[in-house]
Amino acid sequence: MHPLKSKNHIRIAFIYILAIVGILITMSFIEFKKSIFGFYLKPVSVFSDILPDDHAMEKEFLFEAVKLPTTEICPQGIVCFRNYTAEKFPLDSLVEHFLEAKAKKAKVRIAWYGDSFSDGDILVSDLRDTLQSLYGGNGVGFVPITSEAPGFRKSVVHSFSGWNTTSLITNPKSGRFGINGFSYTPDSGNFVCYAGTKHFKHTHSFSIFRLFYASAGITQSNLLINKKDRRKISIPPSKTPGMLTVDADTIWKIRAGIAENPAFICYGASLEDKTGIYVDNFSIKGNSGLGLQAIPDKNLVAFDSLLHYDLIVLQFGLNVTNMPSYNFSGYVKGMTRLVTKLKKAFPSTPILLISVSDRSHRRQGQFVTMPVIPYLIEAQEKIAYENKLVFWNLFEAMGGEDSMTKFANSKPALANKDYTHLNYAGGRKLGISLARSFVYEVEKYEKRRKCVGSGIK
Repeated sequence: MHPLKSKNHIRIAFIYILAIVGILITMSFIEFKKSIFGFYLKPVSVFSDILPDDHAMEKEFLFEAVKLPTTEICPQGIVCFRNYTAEKFPLDSLVEHFLEAKAKKAKVRIAWYGDSFSDGDILVSDLRDTLQSLYGGNGVGFVPITSEAPGFRKSVVHSFSGWNTTSLITNPKSGRFGINGFSYTPDSGNFVCYAGTKHFKHTHSFSIFRLFYASAGITQSNLLINKKDRRKISIPPSKTPGMLTVDADTIWKIRAGIAENPAFICYGASLEDKTGIYVDNFSIKGNSGLGLQAIPDKNLVAFDSLLHYDLIVLQFGLNVTNMPSYNFSGYVKGMTRLVTKLKKAFPSTPILLISVSDRSHRRQGQFVTMPVIPYLIEAQEKIAYENKLVFWNLFEAMGGEDSMTKFANSKPALANKDYTHLNYAGGRKLGISLARSFVYEVEKYEKRRKCVGSGIK
């Protein structure tokens, strides 16, 4: 036996380090223009903390200047909606329904399409809760059958098992998606369970449970309401998205199981009351908005016939900020196709486009607003202008330049240290800010109505 000889690995480690540094330096001079499966690689720069910020000197925007209508002067603390539609008061119908809901005469539904910024019901939950406090309603509205992190969301207690999930991110060519961009098929022993939560004023209980589905034949379902009310229900066939409705005086927990049936597709559920405000959160991580084009037109039309949406919200942008170029003309064209699709499916429903939020990256030793942000906001406002939409500037609502850094570094923190996403405290701040903008629309509507009633023009 020879004694063990120790080897000096310092030289090998030094060579590895030099190789890695060489690769990073090389990548710093490469401009990534290609995407991989629709995702853009982030630019690499090992010199970002010492090089001057060239983007800070860029002054010209990429799009030709458009003559935007004169915007109104907003009260302090309110970010007004910008009206680029052909109507003088495009949100009047929504406001009228708000007031009818307050009188317990109507139900208002808002479809919120977003990305990871509103994932987990962040921001949306506080918008919903504030509007429900003012105009009525109990329950979170639409909920998915499965979730990547069911315990993360605070507005509903959610558990499930035995479901196969397909999304427009994982399989965009499926062609079986519901209004939220997902579809679910049951395995044996499946269940889905929803329970109220006291994190918000209006999420503890509800009186109506709805299940959205499509099926070629009759399918059996077992329901358990409040741990004691058992019901066996035969779900009738429906080629297009259909709806099963279950009523009770008060529901604080409901569990549903579906008989195994390969021809049965589930699209989601809804927890609600007979009247009030419901903001259905359809946010999907990794979605730039363009992925929504994979939802079949007929399914969108079917869902609108079932739920009668009063407003469509498009909140996207984070997944576009990694693009290597500031030329968003392709994105503008893609979103224009999406808006055209939504207008056909929801012909009488106004569309609200919300800009990207602030997002920070490290530059010269500090976290500052990514230089791409104002260019992307300009592109989004161009989308709103050319497609006659209502626009709301989320970047402005946050506080503008470097606001994400302030959110993340505030005490208590309002955003995560990725300098990209809000936490629930930050979501509450911005959800209430958006609610104030809606309330301001209600106030203006009521003033106009009083003037008309008194004969004042």
